[in-house]
Amino acid sequence: MTLRYDPREGARNLLLNCIGVRPGQRITIAAEDPAEDFYDALAAACIFEVAEELGCQASLLPCPCVSGPESLPQSVIAALTEADHVIFQARAGDQVRFTELSGTASKTMSYALDIGLLGSEFCTLHHGFMREVLEQFEAELNAAKTWRITCPLGTDVMGTQIPASHDGGTVEDFTLLLFPVPIFRPVSCATMNGRVAVAHWLMSTANHVYENSFLRLDRPLMAVIEAGRIVDFEGPKDLSLRVREHYQRVGHLFDIEENVVHSWHAGIHPKALYPLNATSNIERWGSVAFANPRYLHFHTCGNYAPGEIAWSLFDTQVELDGKVYWQTGRFTYLDKPELRSRLAHYDIDDSALAQRFDIGI
Repeated sequence: MTLRYDPREGARNLLLNCIGVRPGQRITIAAEDPAEDFYDALAAACIFEVAEELGCQASLLPCPCVSGPESLPQSVIAALTEADHVIFQARAGDQVRFTELSGTASKTMSYALDIGLLGSEFCTLHHGFMREVLEQFEAELNAAKTWRITCPLGTDVMGTQIPASHDGGTVEDFTLLLFPVPIFRPVSCATMNGRVAVAHWLMSTANHVYENSFLRLDRPLMAVIEAGRIVDFEGPKDLSLRVREHYQRVGHLFDIEENVVHSWHAGIHPKALYPLNATSNIERWGSVAFANPRYLHFHTCGNYAPGEIAWSLFDTQVELDGKVYWQTGRFTYLDKPELRSRLAHYDIDDSALAQRFDIGI
C-alpha cells in the first residue's frame, strides 16, 4: 500500500478548509517548546511558511505548558484579541477546549503533533468533508433518545438523553475549532446505568496537569454505575483499593465529585493513527488516538466536561435508539450512501474512508 505524505497539504487543509484564512489576515501560532517532547518544531514551521505563502501575516508565539485552563498565559490571551486567528500547536489549547475564551480571533486546536502527522491522511483528508460527517452524525445523535455501549471485556451500559430544557443544564461542546475533526460533542452520562470494564489504565483527561495521573491496570475491574455515579468497583481487592485511592486523591486535589461519570464520546476520523506504543507516552498517545473509531472514552471524576480521569475502551459497539453506529470499533456510519455521495464534491475517493486500526494498542 502506498501511503500519501504531504505536510504542506496538511497545512493548507488546516488554514484554508478548517480556519478559512484570507490574504492579509494575522495568524498567531501558539507553539509549545519542542524540548517538551510533545510537539515538534517542524509542524509549526510548515504551517507558518504556508500561511505566509497564502498572503497572511504569520507569527510564532511561545506557549508554555500550563497547569490547567485557568492558567492560560497572558501573551496568548493578548493574541486572541490582536490576531485574526490563533492556532494552538500546544497542549494549552487542548486544556481550554471546553472553556469560553475572550477575544475576536478564531481559535483552533491542532492535533498535528509533528511533521509526520501533519503530512498523513489524518491531516490531509479534506476538513470540509469531515465537518459534514460530524454535522450529519450530531444531528442524528441529538435526535436519539437512548444509547447503549458494549465492549468485548463485558461493558454494558445504557443511558437516555435529557433535553437541556428538562433538566436546566446545557449540552457541553467544544469552544475551539478542532483540527482534524476528531470527535463529536460529549454525551451526558447523567442517566447512565450498568457496568463498565475499566481496563488498561486510568489516565488524565488532559484538563489539568497533576502528578501520578497515570495508573496502569494489570487486570480489568468492573465499575458499577447507577444514575451516572460510580457505586462500586468489582474485582481484585488490591486493585480496587488502588483505584479508589486514586479517585479519592484526584477528587481531593481539585475539590470535585470523585464518583461522577460525566460523559462519553468516541472517535470518528477513519485515518487517525499513532505509530508508537500507547504507553511510550500515554498523554501524547491519547491526544491523537482519541480521534480513531476504535477508541471510546468516558470522562469521570468531576461533574463537568472533561472531568479529570478518563476510562479507555476499545473496539466497542455503540447503539443509538437501537441502531448500531460503531461495530467492533468500526464507525459504520461512514458507510451511509449519503456520505459516500459527497466524496466526489471534495475530489476524494472511497479509499479515504478505509479505517486505520494502528493506534498503538
